[in-house]
Amino acid sequence: MSTEGLVRRVAELLREVVGEDRAWLDAVRPDTLVDGELLLESHELAAWSLALRRHYGERVDLVEYVAGLDIDRIIALTVGEVATHVAAGAGT
Repeated sequence: MSTEGLVRRVAELLREVVGEDRAWLDAVRPDTLVDGELLLESHELAAWSLALRRHYGERVDLVEYVAGLDIDRIIALTVGEVATHVAAGAGT
């Protein structure tokens, strides 16, 4: 899967978790900030992590990944970086 395709699929899983519409999904880009623009709550991040694990396998653990980041990196985390984490964990 292309990087663009993976970003789109990761964002689609998030859209399902937060219950947003297609227009919201179309606005999500690789450089969209998870915290600053999407304003995810901790329970939404946990649900997104679970959806990613179900779809890509147990090695993709977004909660564990985020827990290992310092506060500045959490604030700067983008959807593209989440997709990179997924690719690394899923072996894609």
